Amino acid sequence: MPTTSTHHRSPRRAFAVLLSFLSCACSGTGRSSREPADDPTVLLMDTLRAHAHGRAPFCAPDARLLQPGGGIDLERLHAAGHPVIVWTVNDLPTMQALLRRGVDGIITDQPDVLLQAVRDFDANGDGTPGDLLDADGLIDPKRFDAQGHRGARNLRPENTLPSFEAALDHGMPTLELDTVLTADGVVVVSHDLNLFPTKCRHADGSPLTAPISIATLTVAELQATFVCDQLLEDRPDQKNDRTLSPEAVAFADRTGLPDPYTVPTLSQVFAFAADQADAAHEARDPLRARNARRVRFNVELKRTTEKTDIAPAHGDAVARLIHEAGLVQRSDVQSFDLRAVRSVQKRHPELRTAVLLRTRPTAADVKAVE
Repeated sequence: MPTTSTHHRSPRRAFAVLLSFLSCACSGTGRSSREPADDPTVLLMDTLRAHAHGRAPFCAPDARLLQPGGGIDLERLHAAGHPVIVWTVNDLPTMQALLRRGVDGIITDQPDVLLQAVRDFDANGDGTPGDLLDADGLIDPKRFDAQGHRGARNLRPENTLPSFEAALDHGMPTLELDTVLTADGVVVVSHDLNLFPTKCRHADGSPLTAPISIATLTVAELQATFVCDQLLEDRPDQKNDRTLSPEAVAFADRTGLPDPYTVPTLSQVFAFAADQADAAHEARDPLRARNARRVRFNVELKRTTEKTDIAPAHGDAVARLIHEAGLVQRSDVQSFDLRAVRSVQKRHPELRTAVLLRTRPTAADVKAVE
């Protein structure tokens, strides 16, 4: 999913965002005069929940939609019983303001900062922080869902094993990731439909001269030929030093991946997380082992184009892998494509779904999921 804020925003900008969220919390929370029955976001979520035969879906809006005039009423959603997990928040003041407002989770490129925010948060105002932690000091996902966006996008190249390792190192109870299909129908983890020169290179070290569509490559061709370890200029904290990702390096060596920054399959990410639990246990790091053992996955289905609906086969392939890994209770499937969300509900009612919102829903959106 796109990012709405960066860790390196100016102090003035961060303060302005903080004031916006606090204004919502302290002055009627930005409520309109609409009755709940007229609120399109509540209607959308009510409709999806009515179709859910298993666990009810959650709402995942751009965090800016919760600001005054943003169009989404957090309190109305909560009153209707809908969890709200926002994206993508990277600065500490905005995280703190959202925690005070009571969001159910935050998706972030900056897991180290979100871990600090949650550890320091005093939910009941008794002067003692840590109300969203469990008895072992880990973030309790039943109280708050902290999600590493594409792993730890501001710390490592996104959607790679080192990025997921960094998210686990910083105690994220959920790994958020994106999926697309290869030419042979294999689910791989990538936000982009193409391999871009800014993010990827040839395995021999030579640069890409143009984007290459993942859908034109078999998974064998993709993994043998390309490595996505390029550092983005607008994310100065990103590092691709392999020594910082020892578990990803070891996993790649053990499973025959050419490089830890090879584009992984969804199955490989599931296996890597399970492997982290064993590695941490052997290293006598019980908290890291416990976090890796319980980690959840928020799997996004990506459109092939902005105007193209996601094929049911994509959701079917993701669902099959979730079942094969025994992760039904620890996995969610999300999308901006409302019809894809409904398709997953119909075909795989045992999976919890999530609706990603870039803008306030419309009556047509509600109609699309009826």
